[in-house]
Amino acid sequence: MHRPAPIIVLLLFTVLAACAPSQSPSARPSGSSPPAGSPAMTATGSPIARRELPSGFPVIAGAVALSLPNDDLGLIARWTSDVVGAPVYDFYLRGLPAAGYPIEGLYPGDGFAVIRFSGRGDEVWQLIMQTADLVTTQIEVRLDRP
Repeated sequence: MHRPAPIIVLLLFTVLAACAPSQSPSARPSGSSPPAGSPAMTATGSPIARRELPSGFPVIAGAVALSLPNDDLGLIARWTSDVVGAPVYDFYLRGLPAAGYPIEGLYPGDGFAVIRFSGRGDEVWQLIMQTADLVTTQIEVRLDRP
């Protein structure tokens, strides 16, 4: 069976990422955790608390936090990094268990990778890493989803 070349897959993800709406990043000190999101509103107007990224959660050095949309309550945190490729994946592969987040599943890829891990309580969370262009990785933490 023919497999697409890694560069084709990377280019596909780059094109898809370029089509997605972008958010303006805010500067954060190197190595600090991204901010927790603000409460969102339900259709009835009552606030729903967004889960917060726990203090001490591993964040790759130099990460820049991005704002969280109000319409995606499963999104816990997101940021960008100028580190691209395997070093990002390897950082979280080591950092999550070391910080007390056991890994439940690994889904590596060239331009897109997912690590499923145990979050708070019995919840499973996902750490999603996507190469946004050839010099930036978008990283997000969210509740597990199919």
